[in-house]
Amino acid sequence: MKNFFLIGLTGNLGSGKSTVRKMLESLGAHGIDADALARYALARGTAPWHSVVESFGWDVVKFNGEIDRVKLGTRVFATPDALGKLEAIVHPAVAALIQHTLRHTPESIVVIEAIKLIEAGLHLWCDAVWVVKCTPEVEIERVRHAREMSEADARARLAAQGSLNEKLRVANVVIDNSGDEKETRAQVQRAWDAIQPQTARDKRGWLSDYQDAPVAAPILASTESVQVEKEPRLEKIEARRATRKDLDALGAVLIKKEKRAEPFPHAELLKRFGKFGYRLALCDEKIIALAGWEAENLVATVRELWAESESMASLALPKLIALIEEEARALSCETILLLVEENAMAYVRENSRALGYQERNLSALHPTWRQVVKDRLQTGDQIWVKRLREQLVTSPI
Repeated sequence: MKNFFLIGLTGNLGSGKSTVRKMLESLGAHGIDADALARYALARGTAPWHSVVESFGWDVVKFNGEIDRVKLGTRVFATPDALGKLEAIVHPAVAALIQHTLRHTPESIVVIEAIKLIEAGLHLWCDAVWVVKCTPEVEIERVRHAREMSEADARARLAAQGSLNEKLRVANVVIDNSGDEKETRAQVQRAWDAIQPQTARDKRGWLSDYQDAPVAAPILASTESVQVEKEPRLEKIEARRATRKDLDALGAVLIKKEKRAEPFPHAELLKRFGKFGYRLALCDEKIIALAGWEAENLVATVRELWAESESMASLALPKLIALIEEEARALSCETILLLVEENAMAYVRENSRALGYQERNLSALHPTWRQVVKDRLQTGDQIWVKRLREQLVTSPI
């Protein structure tokens, strides 16, 4: 394994770290983007991915199984404990990937761009720490445009990045990127010319002690502030129709509900979204229960009745069913048939009974109802019936 001179490149969000890294690459350095490695470490199915889902919930997962970085970022940057928890999962995984990459680099000078270089302890193995800085006004403007944030959100995100002074205290080189690219490039060139690769410390001991694949870090004890309430208050639950904006969250919930190993193809999820009129129960913008329903010949059929847990079912399902019953009455439906899947949790059946539904065999249904439900019934489904009107329409529409 060849030794090399390692530059740790850091700075606040919006300071222009990537610009400086690319300048160093053009001068001959091998560049490593820690943020790109973090994306790789959190790829669907990896140990860190599972830890993030277990810690922050399925609502931070897109319909295709990928972590929704925008949604996750919004959550963790608002709470220091949550941010620390995420870093405890991601930092060791990224460090392992960096070590693996460094073991195979042929270049004599390598630069690692990492916003959390110091917090992750990577600077301890660097031969030089370069810090990129710029004026706060420039930082805010860059973050606003790059992330499409309001000024208040940009300031909040920058405030969560940690103190620039802490970075400057360990810096060997400081690049001021407040001006134009020409001025920044001149600073980079001067610092590059001053590098003495022969002074690089021996990193063989560090690089020989690495893990072949990212693993999950232990979960921090302080997690109360980011956990979803196990028993949400009734007044916090909202029942409404699903919209296209809910597609990612809906897909993630259906993956969990059906215990799928693979995410839904986008076309399949759109097809299901269009076929079933999904209704959602939400608490703090997280889906905690759902049902899909449709109406034909004055018969409303409900499929995919699901809730996050027994405690949530007792609060969310009554609101969800009440919404569907209200909409079914508006369409003059005379009955609602719940088609409860064979593998549905027991509390789905218990809540169906509590809401006035009665279990019936297919042969016991009104002929019109039977014809409608026959086309939708799947093996093992149980039929739960509730009449909405005493006077039945005998001729099907």
